[in-house]
Amino acid sequence: MAPTLYHYFPVPMDDHSKKVVLGNRNLPRWLWILLVLVILGLTVAVIVLAVENSSEACKNGLQAEQKCRNKTHLLELQLTQTQESLGVAKAQAASCNQTVEMEKAESQKQRELAQKLQGEITNLTQQLKNTAAELEQLRKEHASGEKNGSTSSRNARSSLVVVVLLSLSFRALLA
Repeated sequence: MAPTLYHYFPVPMDDHSKKVVLGNRNLPRWLWILLVLVILGLTVAVIVLAVENSSEACKNGLQAEQKCRNKTHLLELQLTQTQESLGVAKAQAASCNQTVEMEKAESQKQRELAQKLQGEITNLTQQLKNTAAELEQLRKEHASGEKNGSTSSRNARSSLVVVVLLSLSFRALLA
């Protein structure tokens, strides 16, 4: 058998405790600490930048969200006011429609009453004409009766009839 050569690097024991093995290489401990500090520094810098960027974006987002909420609240308020105004307008329209219907009914009653009264006036006018004709006839009879010497009781009776008929005619007109 052929001799195998093993090559060992002499490592003192106190140096071994100060070195860190990285892969197949040994790094001094101070270099390892420096590497960890650099990585930590870079990580902290990245975190700080991320927080600053995200906080600015977060602030902008919160401001935009607050503006949106304010606008939404304003629009909801306007919608509520508009709905209330619409309800009031509907109630007024219903009241107006009811008033119009009542006025139409009242107007119809007034027309019917006017037609009825016009008919009564026509009847009373006719009765007045008839009474006036009777009065004229009674006057003629009275005048001819005086010529013929009729009694005074007949004159009194005819005058009484005329007065009664005239008063009835005028009462009917006034009613």
